[in-house]
Amino acid sequence: MSIFNKYTPSVFTVFCLLLSSCVTENAVPAYISIPNFTLTTTSAQGSAAQKITDAWVYVDGNLNGIFELPAKFPVADIGKHEFQVFAGIRQNGQKQNNVIYPFFQPYKTTLDLKAGETTTVRPTTTYLTESRFWLIEDFEFNNSFRIDRDNNPNLKFVNADNGFEGKSGLITLTKANPLMEKASNVKAQIPTSAVSTYIEFHYKTEVELSVGIFGSSSSNAIGTTTYKVTLFPNTFWNKAYLNMTQEIKDMQLTDFQVVFRSLLPDSLAQATILIDNVKLVQK
Repeated sequence: MSIFNKYTPSVFTVFCLLLSSCVTENAVPAYISIPNFTLTTTSAQGSAAQKITDAWVYVDGNLNGIFELPAKFPVADIGKHEFQVFAGIRQNGQKQNNVIYPFFQPYKTTLDLKAGETTTVRPTTTYLTESRFWLIEDFEFNNSFRIDRDNNPNLKFVNADNGFEGKSGLITLTKANPLMEKASNVKAQIPTSAVSTYIEFHYKTEVELSVGIFGSSSSNAIGTTTYKVTLFPNTFWNKAYLNMTQEIKDMQLTDFQVVFRSLLPDSLAQATILIDNVKLVQK
C-alpha cells in the first residue's frame, strides 16, 4: 500500500513531483527452499531411483511457480497456507520439455510462513495406486530383452555387474555384429483408452540409442515399430522418461513391447550400451 493513499489524487501528484520518486512500501516475502524430491517404491514397483528435476508448487490451489531443483524462491502469501508440490521431469529426454510426471502423487502440506524467513520443504512421493507396471526389468536375475528383432541371436544383452544399481543389461556392438534391435518378451495389453503410458529407464551408451514401442495383434503379427527418441552417447548414467501415450493410441493394436535399437558407426571398432531399471507403466 502506498504511504500517500490517505491523500487526494491531486495532492499525491504534487508529492511525486517534489520527490525524486514515489516511495512505496514493499511487502517482505517469505522464502521456501526445496533441496530435492524423494521417491519411495514397493517391491512391485521397481527401483526408487528417479530424475525429478523440477518442483511445481501450488499455493491454495494456484500455481506459484515451476522451480528447477534445488530451489529457493520467494512466496508473497504470509501465514498459514495449503501447499502442493508436484514432481516435474524432463519428458522424452528434452531439457525444455518439463512436465508434471503423471504417475507420482503430489506432496501436500500446510505451512505457516513468516516474512523474511526461509522454510525448508523436503517433498516425498510415491507412484499413484492406479499405476500399472507391465514391465519392470532391473537385470539382477532375469533379462526380458530377448526378442531378436535384428534376427541376430549371436548378439544379446547380458547381465553385467557394472549397472546403475547392482547389475545392468550390457550389449556390445562390433564390426561383425553392428546392428542391434532387441524387444522385451513382455507383451503389454495397453488399452487405447489409457490416460498415460511411459517408458522409464537408466542408460549409458557409447553410441546413439533409439527407444520405442513395437505393437502387434493377433490379426497383425508383423506389427509396427515406433521410435520415440534417439539418445546421444554419454559417459555417465542418465534416466529418461518417454511419453508413449499418443503413439500407442495411434497404433490401434493390442500388444506392446519396449524396443531398443542401435547401429555401430563406421568410425568405431566396437561400442557398449548399458541399460537398467526399465519400466513400462500405464494408468
